[in-house]
Amino acid sequence: MTNAPHIREEDLELYALGALPESEAAPVRLHLASCGLCFAKLAESRGHASLLAFSADQEKPSAALKQRLFARVAADSSPIPSSSVRHEKRRPASWWNWVLVPATALLALLSLALWRQNVRLFAELRDAQRIASDFERERVHVQRVVNALTAPETITVKLTGTPDAPGGTGLVKYNSQSGLLVYTAQLPPLPAEKVYQMWLVPTHGAPISAGTFLPPAPGLPHVWTAELPGGTAPKVFAVTIEPAGGVAQPAGPKVLLGAS
Repeated sequence: MTNAPHIREEDLELYALGALPESEAAPVRLHLASCGLCFAKLAESRGHASLLAFSADQEKPSAALKQRLFARVAADSSPIPSSSVRHEKRRPASWWNWVLVPATALLALLSLALWRQNVRLFAELRDAQRIASDFERERVHVQRVVNALTAPETITVKLTGTPDAPGGTGLVKYNSQSGLLVYTAQLPPLPAEKVYQMWLVPTHGAPISAGTFLPPAPGLPHVWTAELPGGTAPKVFAVTIEPAGGVAQPAGPKVLLGAS
């Protein structure tokens, strides 16, 4: 990315219209090759120029405008015999408009196509960046889980079913230093208005929620994770049945229990 100052908007507008002198257009092209922000603004300027070209009525230039135009051309060109000038002045009326109108329309079409292409490319770039960011977050999360599961201080607690769920089982892995809790459970389905809620009961203080969950489809194991306050010493892990959305403190029947 270049550190040079960005191009002024009025210069970009003139460059998009092809009205910037070559001595000024050359450094603009050089800057655009390495500045994505100015390149994006140029695409917008070309789009504006295209829309203006399509919305403008094509009219025959006035005699005064043609006179000023050819005076400018004569001033920028090398001197030529006056007879030739008089001869050339008679020619624009017959072919000048036939050249300018199609050329302007073609330039407008090309500019509009470039503008649309730039918009599409920037949209694809944003999508790619978003997907890459999602992958990176998932990679960091998975790596953290792996580190916690393999750390020597991580404990494993087996959960067994209570009389409210005699066939239920579960397994908890908890790293008190990081506060990361990973668990899985095999429990029967629940009504739509109910959920299971995992709890860490510390040696001191009130139970801490580790989130709500529903059992997966039969034959499909699932693992849940939760972020708990680091340094919390557990006494018991429990699973209760609670209203949908969970509760602040356990109130429903206990279905799984496991002492650490």
